[in-house]
Amino acid sequence: MSFLLLFLLFQKPKPEIRIPELEQRIHELVNVQRKENDQGPLAWDDELSKIARAHSEDMVKRKYFKHTDPEGLTPMKRAEAAGYNACQLMGENIFQNNLYSRVIEEKKRKTTNKTYDWNSPETIATTTVKSWMGSEDHRQNILNKNYTREGFGIAIAEDDDGKVYITQMLCGTDTENRQ
Repeated sequence: MSFLLLFLLFQKPKPEIRIPELEQRIHELVNVQRKENDQGPLAWDDELSKIARAHSEDMVKRKYFKHTDPEGLTPMKRAEAAGYNACQLMGENIFQNNLYSRVIEEKKRKTTNKTYDWNSPETIATTTVKSWMGSEDHRQNILNKNYTREGFGIAIAEDDDGKVYITQMLCGTDTENRQ
């Protein structure tokens, strides 16, 4: 009981998540990783961000978490369907983060009170990039020298799960196969 009281006293308020700001912050952190690994920065691409955001929103709405949507469209096919044909190479990273790190449920007779340990937008951004950099395939996408642009799309599930769906789309040219 004393743990619950301490938790309630020091509980962080639910942060306001401004999706465009969170997308930009993750973009900045990706470019920090690229700089630390001797790669040039990726430019922000509004069109790629719209496509990435649509994918994140679709994953939330239809409750799936995959690079390929239920109709079988890959990232490149989704981009082409949106009229985006600027890429010879396209990569995608997705991540499912959370608005909170834990929840404590206190049951009282006929009700249950939930207390959340909310994540800040900065925590969401840093844990996303840290997780991608800790995964070989995601890391390779982030550090690929052929990618020059990226876009991010974030959607937050409105249900009680607090899931944050993050899609990064990367675009570039295949300089090794050009003549």
